[in-house]
Amino acid sequence: MKKKILGEWYGTKSIPFLASGECTIIFHEDGKAEADGKVKILGDTLKVCTDDICWRHAEENRFVGTYGDYQLEFILTNGVIKTTVNPYRMGAVKNTRYDMNIPLEMKRR
Repeated sequence: MKKKILGEWYGTKSIPFLASGECTIIFHEDGKAEADGKVKILGDTLKVCTDDICWRHAEENRFVGTYGDYQLEFILTNGVIKTTVNPYRMGAVKNTRYDMNIPLEMKRR
C-alpha cells in the first residue's frame, strides 16, 4: 500500500460563497513530500507552498503527514486521497477567521 501513494496528486475544492482552492502534493519514497496550493477564502488569496512535509504509512490505506506541529491524515481509497486542511492551524495564515476545516480530495496527476 505504501507505494500506491507515491507520485503527484492534484485536487480542487469549492465552497460556494466562502472558499475555493487547488493543491498539488508530491509524495517521495524517502518519506518527504512537497505541496503547492492556492486558496481563496472570503475574498483573500493565500498561497501555500512547502517542501517541509514528512509522511509515513500508518495502517492499511491511511497515511500521516506532518508539517511543523500540524498533522494531516491522508486516506487513499480507489485512487483518491482524502484529507482535511485548516489554513490557520497549518500556520499558512495568522488570522483566526481562517480557522476552518476544509475537506479535500486529490487524484493522481
